[in-house]
Amino acid sequence: MEQSLKTKQLLDLPVYTKSGVHLGKIVEIRIDMTRHQVQHYVVRRADLLQSLLDKSELLIAPSQVISVTKKKMVVDDTTTPVRVAIDAPASI
Repeated sequence: MEQSLKTKQLLDLPVYTKSGVHLGKIVEIRIDMTRHQVQHYVVRRADLLQSLLDKSELLIAPSQVISVTKKKMVVDDTTTPVRVAIDAPASI
């Protein structure tokens, strides 16, 4: 029997590295519209002060995911920090 989780079960799911470091929680799931597959899990950092100061999130590719349960996601120890675009008027 295939096990699955609903999207709402994945959102806010804690994410840990294989070595046990708490990275944060899943806040968004990005889908590749062409392939109908998960492109990235977007993770907001666990450290609130850090996330406010550097305005970055982590992108977790499906290939980095080691396991997913109803309690947590475990990923490789490598992640990709990404700067969040701030809505600002474009300069010409």
